[in-house]
Amino acid sequence: METKKKISRNLKFLFKTKNKNTHTISFFDSNIFDQIDHFNPDIVNIHWIGNEFISLKQISKIKTPIIWTMHDMWLYTGAEHYTSDERFIYGYYKNNRDKLEKGFDINRWVWNRKKKYLNKNIKIISTSNWQHQNAKKSLLLKDRDVFKIPLPIDTSVWKPINKNNAKNLLGWKNDKIYFLFGFSDYARRNIKGLDIALNLFDKFNEANNDNCILNIFGEIDKKYISKKNINILGNINDQTKLRTIYSGSNLLLNPSRIESFGQIALEALACGLPILINQNTGTNDLILSDEMGYSLENEMNFNFNSLLKWFNQNCINNNQDFIHNKIKENFSYSKIANEYKELVNKIF
Repeated sequence: METKKKISRNLKFLFKTKNKNTHTISFFDSNIFDQIDHFNPDIVNIHWIGNEFISLKQISKIKTPIIWTMHDMWLYTGAEHYTSDERFIYGYYKNNRDKLEKGFDINRWVWNRKKKYLNKNIKIISTSNWQHQNAKKSLLLKDRDVFKIPLPIDTSVWKPINKNNAKNLLGWKNDKIYFLFGFSDYARRNIKGLDIALNLFDKFNEANNDNCILNIFGEIDKKYISKKNINILGNINDQTKLRTIYSGSNLLLNPSRIESFGQIALEALACGLPILINQNTGTNDLILSDEMGYSLENEMNFNFNSLLKWFNQNCINNNQDFIHNKIKENFSYSKIANEYKELVNKIF
């Protein structure tokens, strides 16, 4: 298994691309197929299969009905998990490859394998409107039934701590305004909108007389440690601590340029923290009321005064319980489980 992972993670040596996102080929067989065959389940629900979890060829041999829940764009693209070009819409051909890419066209190769091996009877679930629209535009899935069910969150774990209490637990100052930005892979900083977040923070800080703090968690280049009023929290594996950070913050800056759903945003909202996002992403589905978040229509040209007015109305003394209850009503485990049950009864 480790050898397969190493090969999969080093595909960059076979070709050159400006797309720094994960690439998966799903070429190597695994014993997962034998386990599925042994248990003989009524339904197989596939989620994310990176790191050569199972091969496309093996998936085509599964006799049990399959539901495939998409967590990114991989099911309808080539090898890449996210892309900003349009080959997934028109097909991966020799004449429409990015001219900056060199070497073996691994995306075209994987896309052709998907055409060959993906069973027409696989039922597909998108987790957001953005993802659903992309899937229906894609050449691979446009003629398939694609259903929409969002991802769930455990609202008994992800819930608010009183903001002042959370700040005291973290040693934060009550008279400061705290912004939060988080991601798991620094190489994807452009897609995750790190530059947008830093620009927005500078504007908020200037408007509030340098009284704002930006906390960044996850993998981040240390050169940003020296920027004024920015703290690097590093990777946070303690769920209770992360819940406390969400609860003590005033706004999550989550302006991803490409996002199929937005798990960090969902966690933040469950803890009563409003979010700021780019409008044309899957995260837009999470904003169910004005109190919950703000969508940027254009990252380069937006009305900051309008944004500042919204922020002052909703983020200084926001209603944590109201936001949490909205998430509980729409994204709790029980709610999403019932949606899956209804879908299974409908299609099988």
